[in-house]
Amino acid sequence: MKVIVLGAGVIGVTSAYFLARAGHQVTVLEKNSGAALGCSHANGGQLSYSHVETWATKTSLTSLLKAAIIPSSFLSVSDFFNRNFFYWAREFYKNSSTENAHENSRRLFRLSTYSKKVMEEILAEEKDIKFDYKTRGILHFYRDKKKFDAAIKEAEFHDSIGCKTQILNAEECVKKESSLVKIFDEKKLVGGIFYDSDASGDSFQFTKSLEKICKEKYGVVFEYDTDIKNIFTNYKKITGINSSKGVFTANKYVYALGANGCKLLRGIKINPKIYPLKGYSLSIHADEEFVAPHLAMTDPENKIVYSRLGNIFRVAGTVEACGLRSHQNKKHIAFLKKAVNSTFSDFGNFNQVEEWQGFRPFRPNSIPLICEVKKYGNLFLNSGHGSLGWTLSTASGKILSDLVSDNPDKKFEFLTEEL
Repeated sequence: MKVIVLGAGVIGVTSAYFLARAGHQVTVLEKNSGAALGCSHANGGQLSYSHVETWATKTSLTSLLKAAIIPSSFLSVSDFFNRNFFYWAREFYKNSSTENAHENSRRLFRLSTYSKKVMEEILAEEKDIKFDYKTRGILHFYRDKKKFDAAIKEAEFHDSIGCKTQILNAEECVKKESSLVKIFDEKKLVGGIFYDSDASGDSFQFTKSLEKICKEKYGVVFEYDTDIKNIFTNYKKITGINSSKGVFTANKYVYALGANGCKLLRGIKINPKIYPLKGYSLSIHADEEFVAPHLAMTDPENKIVYSRLGNIFRVAGTVEACGLRSHQNKKHIAFLKKAVNSTFSDFGNFNQVEEWQGFRPFRPNSIPLICEVKKYGNLFLNSGHGSLGWTLSTASGKILSDLVSDNPDKKFEFLTEEL
């Protein structure tokens, strides 16, 4: 069967990989000049299989509201005249109840656990994939005692669903990562929670390696510099993809474009409830002279993640609600740099830093859409992963391929909405 995949980020390429492995003839359409140049390019690098707490919780809602009125915080909001933002925010609020948040966490854990398993299967099958993969776990560290205590309480729920955690005091955190000695000496470090089943890796390198395998081993065709203009339908099914290179046709179609392509879905009367939350990252050069942390870490209080990817110390985070405006907000870059300086004793060479920004495709409940669109029958969605696109990518690609191949895994029926 001929399948067209829209998008060559990590979600699109993993979808193409599993579809091709299942025996389908796959073509990938991408507006950029290569794979993984959007959200997959310079994200936080963490495979947070245990990070199953959704953004929509009572605790995070309070934190976001406070941050919204502090000029120097991790959050900025400027999209006040966009009704889609307010509809999304209303749904986000509905999902923040304890009952909804816990149910969404259970679903995320089911999905992330499967993603880890599928990643291991890919690495066993494809020996040549290299992406600075480390399975040393992720440390979440805290400065605020009340927030740490709240996180410990939430960790008890995580333990109850099978997501194992280790509670560490300040001294034990420094033993895990010595560069935290700065905030330890300043008596700012109160403790941490360690997730030893988590990992880290470069999603850009992974996607490029998998793209090469798709081409050479499975005959997948990648059409780059292909701007998708709109989706053709006869109101019963998708009939083609209209692009800058003409019309592409197939038996089935997979949408894996993230936030930037939502206008295409709205053009055929589909509302995926996705809003773009812009994030920023720094890639700081590190070597024997300019030492930087080696352990992957998360600063939940400031919405920042830290990962060591080869000779790069990746710092990523912050939240900007500005629609799809691509300008760089210097406030967010400054926030990340200040956080690095104030947190670590060693952090690499600040004279060699690459700045980056990307739009996370966020859904109000943090649960992605991986489903068949019933109103068209031959259209499938694989989008809305928010900040967990890299973490959930391998499971997403496999689940999507099973759906397209008419062999859906019933464990993941919750990923489907009435669209």
